[in-house]
Amino acid sequence: MAQLPKKNELGYFEIRLESIGGLGANLAGKMLAESGVVGSGFNGVSFSSYGSEKKGSPVKAHIRFCDTNEEIRDTTPVERPHIVGIFHENLAKTVNVISGIYADSIVLVNSARTPEELKEKLKLVGGTVAVVDATGIALEEKNRVNMAMLGALFRLCDFLDADHMRGVIRKSLEKKYPHAVEPALRTFQRGYDEVQFRAFELPE
Repeated sequence: MAQLPKKNELGYFEIRLESIGGLGANLAGKMLAESGVVGSGFNGVSFSSYGSEKKGSPVKAHIRFCDTNEEIRDTTPVERPHIVGIFHENLAKTVNVISGIYADSIVLVNSARTPEELKEKLKLVGGTVAVVDATGIALEEKNRVNMAMLGALFRLCDFLDADHMRGVIRKSLEKKYPHAVEPALRTFQRGYDEVQFRAFELPE
């Protein structure tokens, strides 16, 4: 079984996606977890919590991976994520999107700004800031933000198999939406290729 790069005291690697209804974070979380389980052999679980079901209200998706054989029974929300994926940068105005992060957590933001600007905006002391213009990519490819964000998340989670994910995308779309397969794969690939990240030293 592949090894996780970091684990908390319970042996889990945890990811939290911060989003608003309609951007597909829930589906992205499910696909991420499924790929970790089926493609890389981890134990994994994914679930979401909603402010309310309506479009535009805050949504959180929680993903947990474990590289031992024990089943993950913990379905409490992810309080201390190793990676946070922020699907809409303006969420930071109303939601504490970076709550509970570690000093060396990775914060991924859907934004056209630079990592430096986002570090300032989110008031981060250090750690890694990753940026991908998922909205811009989705508009150009006539596809969805969550596919670009998934691509970026796979680049940041190098313990997951991106090729396996491409197969999952193809399989999930080709029966019902065959015309959507190529745009979705292009959007995923551009998210993977175009994410930029920068590690900031923590102040002494």
